[in-house]
Amino acid sequence: MVGATQVRKAMDDHPLTCTGETDLDEVRRMMLERHARYMPVMDARMLMGVISFYDVAKAVVDSQNFENKMLKAYIRDWPAEQEEAPKP
Repeated sequence: MVGATQVRKAMDDHPLTCTGETDLDEVRRMMLERHARYMPVMDARMLMGVISFYDVAKAVVDSQNFENKMLKAYIRDWPAEQEEAPKP
């Protein structure tokens, strides 16, 4: 009977956590490996917040979109090649 089960018996005693300084790629890797949808963000023993897999995916997409815009602008502004002067 689910209603009679205590939370302590159902919870993860050693949840996956990160800090505010953890690299986003590392958070993504850890969440994928453990199939985690949410991860507590800790500062020592203080809970600072919870990051979701959606938050991670959105940050990655936003970063890729920014990089794509920068690359397209770089290509668009590529300096024209200098025509060689005619050789006498």
